[in-house]
Amino acid sequence: MKKFGLGILTGVAGTVAAVATAAFTFHKVAIKPLEEEEAKFEATNRNSARKAAHSHSARY
Repeated sequence: MKKFGLGILTGVAGTVAAVATAAFTFHKVAIKPLEEEEAKFEATNRNSARKAAHSHSARY
């Protein structure tokens, strides 16, 4: 019975480690590039709006 409990504990620990690794990898591969692309788009949009406001505003 002692080996059975140790086996269950080892299996649970391995499963938790595998799920954590999968979640970390998914975040790094799928989510982070989207966040970076979105941040770049926002910065470009902000700069574009600023330049458009300066170039199309009244001088006097």
